Amino acid sequence: METLHAITRISGKRRAVFRVPTVTRGDVFMSVADPSVQRAVVEVDAIRFLELWRQPYSSHPEVAHLGPKDWPSDYKFHHAEAGFSKGEWNPVPLASVSCGVYVEQVKIVRSRYFGIRKYVEWQEGPPSNLLGFTNGITRTIWLLTAGVCVFPVECGAEHAALLQRLAGLPDSDPRTVADLLPEPTETQYFEELRADEERIRQRYASR
Repeated sequence: METLHAITRISGKRRAVFRVPTVTRGDVFMSVADPSVQRAVVEVDAIRFLELWRQPYSSHPEVAHLGPKDWPSDYKFHHAEAGFSKGEWNPVPLASVSCGVYVEQVKIVRSRYFGIRKYVEWQEGPPSNLLGFTNGITRTIWLLTAGVCVFPVECGAEHAALLQRLAGLPDSDPRTVADLLPEPTETQYFEELRADEERIRQRYASR
């Protein structure tokens, strides 16, 4: 994956850390943990992702249809600003999204016997792609405001293929969290643990 930076242990928890380039804020860091859940990571193209988010049945249209001039006015925007400022060893969690197809049921009134008797039929309308957020809207608009081109998001494993097709970075493949974070060997475990303890020691020593 283009943005995958490292597999490491931070504050006792093993994480896949992603380095995400932005135009105005440089590289920022995000992460995902907990390989026990059936989740996947998809690297999305920012333009395609925003187009999908702006589809009629996607969630939070009142945010999606704004832009970089308006998003910083969001009342939680400063929280994302603070979160992304903490760097590689305190990465921001990935946004959690869902992706699906909505098929509207269209009501059609028909008549028989020269309009005397009427009855209703329901037919399927054209399918519409949609994007939903479980969490991470503010993180996402912060990235878009900062001029991100590609960034990773987390979704249910069952949604990954569709999200990749609709908004994914070309030539990138979704990866499950379990695939990104396999069980470490004993040697890896103790190396990661020592490195994490040393970072914690240095952090407290610098205060």
